[in-house]
Amino acid sequence: MKKLFALLLSCVLLCAASFAVAEPSGSVMMYSSAGEDVVLAIKEAFEAKYPNVQLDFYAATSGKCVTKLATEFQSGTVACDVFWPADFSTTIGLKNNGQLEKYVSPFAEKIDPQFKDPDGYFTGARMLVFGMTYSTIACSDDEVPANYDGLLTENFYNQILLSDPSGSASTRALVYAFVNNEKYGWEFFEKLKANGAELESSSGAVNNKVASGSYKLAIGLDYNTRNLMASGSPINYKDTTDMVAMAAPICIPTGAPNLELAKLLYDFILDPQGGQLILTKFNTTPVVSGVELPEGMLDSSFIAANCMPIDFADLSATSTELLDRFDGIFKK
Repeated sequence: MKKLFALLLSCVLLCAASFAVAEPSGSVMMYSSAGEDVVLAIKEAFEAKYPNVQLDFYAATSGKCVTKLATEFQSGTVACDVFWPADFSTTIGLKNNGQLEKYVSPFAEKIDPQFKDPDGYFTGARMLVFGMTYSTIACSDDEVPANYDGLLTENFYNQILLSDPSGSASTRALVYAFVNNEKYGWEFFEKLKANGAELESSSGAVNNKVASGSYKLAIGLDYNTRNLMASGSPINYKDTTDMVAMAAPICIPTGAPNLELAKLLYDFILDPQGGQLILTKFNTTPVVSGVELPEGMLDSSFIAANCMPIDFADLSATSTELLDRFDGIFKK
């Protein structure tokens, strides 16, 4: 009997030891357009929480991330576990092609439905909010309009910039929001062009010209502007009454080599005490509601209730026609 008891005790202790060492381990790969500084901060915090897991990453523009993943799908060997591009159009395309794993994070319940896929294939992970980026050299605070229709005045003739939607997915979504809003429509862009508004290839180029004082203001992204403000650049930011906002989504590609670790990272990014809190350190609005925010940053629930609707499935289907008509106004 004693021998049997000893044997059973040994089995119990062996099982307990097995469970004790069953901590997450291995490596997980993420492709992200969130910015290398953001990704590095997430890597550091994630690896501190899961010391046996290494987070590798590829940080680049959304277009480069998309191209890299597309090449892997073509070759039949996917290296990416978590994909974090800039806009829903990309993830909608992947979903329609059967190239995404379905996964619903427990943290997704605190995300507004318009910022996540109803079928559970992707969800927003950070907010992109448009507003007025203006030069503190060339434009006083009092001059900055509270709304976009305030740009159509003589005061801003030849003084307005925006990113070219041909190269900027977020600006393309902004154009879609305006042209499908009865207050604005295509007429708004016709008037904006008539008032001398000009295009730049990227948000970085837009911000540089506004910061130099060459232009009074631009339709800009909040986090880009606030990061430059924090570094001492002579620009400022103002939210608008009519809001245009979207969420940059995360997803898990089909064939991800480390599926369970991908889910672990996915959850960490959406954790209000994890990745979502880290975003605020880089002036980026979390998509999960209820995260403690710096002064001046709007909660995603407020944004969701007040922003113009964007049908990303329709945008994805009509993108070519949208850009052709926009180019007909700004590039003729």
